[in-house]
Amino acid sequence: MKQVIDIYIPRMLGTVTEKEVIDAFYFMNIGKVTYIDMYKKMNENGYAYYFAFISLELYESNMAKLLQERLNNRNIMHLVYDEENNQYWEIKKHIPKEQRTKSCTISNNNNNNTILPFYNEVEKERLINEYEELEKELFALVC
Repeated sequence: MKQVIDIYIPRMLGTVTEKEVIDAFYFMNIGKVTYIDMYKKMNENGYAYYFAFISLELYESNMAKLLQERLNNRNIMHLVYDEENNQYWEIKKHIPKEQRTKSCTISNNNNNNTILPFYNEVEKERLINEYEELEKELFALVC
């Protein structure tokens, strides 16, 4: 039985096409895109970019396993799709809106609103573990 995962890519170049995204997952031996929904936006400098919601039928490959492992353990993965130009996508697990963590808005002294998430204990533990992993990786690079 094929495993299907739902992912979210928050930012892609404004020149990328659906076909290029589909081909990238195919040629990297990750999986078959069974659904893609791309939305075009403009950044603060007036440049176009896309964000996308994708359903991916995973292949039985090392790259598919790596993607799934990173998303399960870290909820994020940087996938290099163009090594020559150092281009990558930040891939996240897609969490349906009704399952997302609630947040609240607070005001500070400057009347600027700040959105703070409410974390449950599982999310808190995951964040602590993620921080510790990053700390170890930084230490290994520096020392």
